[in-house]
Amino acid sequence: MKHQTIITQVAVLLRAMALLCALAQPPHSLAASAQILGWNNLGMHCMDSDYSVFSILPPYNTVDAQIIVNGALVTASNGYTLTYQAVADPDGSINKTSAGKGNWSQFAAKLYGGVAVDQGLPFPSPYSFWMPGTNNTPQGMLFDSGLDWFFAYGIPITPYDDAGKKNPYPMMRLIAHNSIGTAIATNDIVLPVSDEMDCRTCHASGTQAAAKPAAGWVWSDNPERDFRLNILRLHDEKNFAEHHNLYVSALAARGFNSQGLYRGVVADGQPVLCAACHASEALAAPSYSNTPPLTASVHMKHATVMDPDLHITLDNSAHRASCYRCHPGSATKCLRGAMGGAVAADGTMAMQCQSCHGNMSNVGKASRTGWLNEPTCQQCHSGTATSNNGQIRYTSCFTDTTNWIERIAVNQTFATKSNSPAPGLSLYRFSAGHGGLQCEACHGSTHAEFPATHHNDNVRNEKIQGHAGVMVECTSCHVSMSVSSSTSTNGPHGMHPIGSGWVSGHHDFIGSLANCQKCHGADYRGTPLSRMQASRSISVSLDGTPVSFPTFKGAEVGCYNCHNGPTQSSANTSANPTAFNLATNTLNSQSLAFVLPVGGGGATARIIAQPAHGSVGLSNNVATYFPEAGFVGNDTFTFAAWNGSKNSILATGTVAVAQGPFSISARTLVPTNYPANWAVPFAIVATPVNVNATPTYDWNFGDGSAHSTNQYPTHSYSTVGNFNWSVTARLQSGATVVTTNLTGTIAITAPVSVLARVEGNSVGISWSLTMGDVLLEQSSSLGADAHWVVATNAPVSADGKVSVSLPSVGSQFYRLRKL
Repeated sequence: MKHQTIITQVAVLLRAMALLCALAQPPHSLAASAQILGWNNLGMHCMDSDYSVFSILPPYNTVDAQIIVNGALVTASNGYTLTYQAVADPDGSINKTSAGKGNWSQFAAKLYGGVAVDQGLPFPSPYSFWMPGTNNTPQGMLFDSGLDWFFAYGIPITPYDDAGKKNPYPMMRLIAHNSIGTAIATNDIVLPVSDEMDCRTCHASGTQAAAKPAAGWVWSDNPERDFRLNILRLHDEKNFAEHHNLYVSALAARGFNSQGLYRGVVADGQPVLCAACHASEALAAPSYSNTPPLTASVHMKHATVMDPDLHITLDNSAHRASCYRCHPGSATKCLRGAMGGAVAADGTMAMQCQSCHGNMSNVGKASRTGWLNEPTCQQCHSGTATSNNGQIRYTSCFTDTTNWIERIAVNQTFATKSNSPAPGLSLYRFSAGHGGLQCEACHGSTHAEFPATHHNDNVRNEKIQGHAGVMVECTSCHVSMSVSSSTSTNGPHGMHPIGSGWVSGHHDFIGSLANCQKCHGADYRGTPLSRMQASRSISVSLDGTPVSFPTFKGAEVGCYNCHNGPTQSSANTSANPTAFNLATNTLNSQSLAFVLPVGGGGATARIIAQPAHGSVGLSNNVATYFPEAGFVGNDTFTFAAWNGSKNSILATGTVAVAQGPFSISARTLVPTNYPANWAVPFAIVATPVNVNATPTYDWNFGDGSAHSTNQYPTHSYSTVGNFNWSVTARLQSGATVVTTNLTGTIAITAPVSVLARVEGNSVGISWSLTMGDVLLEQSSSLGADAHWVVATNAPVSADGKVSVSLPSVGSQFYRLRKL
């Protein structure tokens, strides 16, 4: 089982289907004798932001690529080689090395086995693939003859570029060489990576009472460790209580501390690999005994959890925000492909994570194999215009969202390949079609299908074919493309060639009007399958009669654009509908409704391209612009009119967005009491509302000491008593400043003291139960010669005290170390 076969999601084939009716010359002029089509298999690879406590996923990225030479797929390496190296993205960000980016290399050996800096984990193959390193050394890929692609599995890239800035969409350049070492093609692709997997909303100390361990919050002064330690403490408590025998045997079998995972981390310094006990298809790791797989455990456990902001159970949420509570999304935007960017008539996102995956109970059900039992393309893209399940395309793959029944397509035109990559599976990321090309080679990665909403993902096709979107230009891969009856239905999904040759001679080569109806519809007036996928320059005349034929990307194409139906050669001289540019303005705190200026008999407006910093809903030619929270500037979208026969010209709407009222909300996470002389962890979680600005902080600890401007400061109180602390969070945009002030009281108790009492052949060590967690250490000497080791005997809590019984082994010194 390959690590790269992690996640999938139904792919948008609409834009591929639209190939069937794109006309005229491609926007670029060079025919390709060699081409690389490279991609990342998942659209987003997740990694942990900290490896000192536990790990769900390592830094592990994948590049797959296919080479086309003289219009044919390379199915044996035959001397061809492929390399990858870092390349700057359009914003100048470059990521050549993983050195010094996080603590992966510090803990990798304890979790996954030792690897050098920039070396990837050697699975599923025995080979390691490396980051290019500071010298940006090209790294070789290998060829898989079973899949006809070149691959590099396990590249340990992180979401931080070489300038230290966060960039979840770093880019690599692929270069193909022939047998004599000549570079024949190049291709730039994204290796998406995020460390945004996060549990702190509920599991950070002081957050949700329902997630509080019985032993209390850990209150670590390291926020990355804090919520993870709370999770392990809770995990131990529940499993020792509910599955005691299984848990004890699992700990022993996997070599963990018999006192639990938490104890193993804090006392032994041994971080936990979750897949050691919970099966993970990502890591090809089986479960211990009947322990549920990781995806089942996590999703089923949290299905009934109440979202702290949405105030509904995560299982009931039909919005991606509930998934983004833990998965990359709030910042990274994992779901950024053609489906993720689709906008409904009311301006909201037309499709959510649940549209393809169902709710959390469905994802975590026992009968499902995580990351392998996934939706298929045909469950939404159910067929052609004349053979489908009632619609050409749907916005959900489910016919029943109570029992989560998946649609069975009546037409396989846009179907994934059966039994790929194994019997009973049908995964987009392992399916192939036209000429043996993988579906992802032309349509893009799952979750980032072309055209994506992030510009880095679109760079590849912009360079290959001159525009974003799925691969539509025949001569991007073929040296030439003739027009004949034999090529009229031999393209991807049965498409015909495109270009001036087809425009001039299509009437001689269509073969059957039924073939035309598949995309142009039974009335030949056009459907979503017959929309142009690139803006082109084209002039059309019929018997000397010029025809107005707007040819912008997204234009509807049908027989009536140019002539009066499929059986008439006379020109359609009816007037085109009209659309005019518009400009308006609003504040970023409010939506704006306006009528789109379209005209002509029967004209209806269509949104062609959504704005980059908001969305536009449309109902009866009335558009509503919804600005992105915090955006300030000019935002543009395009629209056109359609009258059932012809398109208008493409028009542009410009919305000048100014800063509206904004605010800041915040909450603090501070323990109610703490011992004197110990560093108290303070934290503030601030959320800017409707502004792109970074908060600043001013902490007053209430004891006359210096203030702190950190988000996560620590402070030691030297005296016992109650202290009134406060923090001010401040936001500024232009000359406008908003603040929020939060206050609280902390009770500082007496310093923690250790008591030792000899009891026969043992020594009883005890101390008062504290808000922060501690480790008991012992040494046979003090001073420079001291060698402090953790006392391994289990502590027992009772009556406000913690005690440990140790064997008496001569003179020993004991101390408490705060975690």
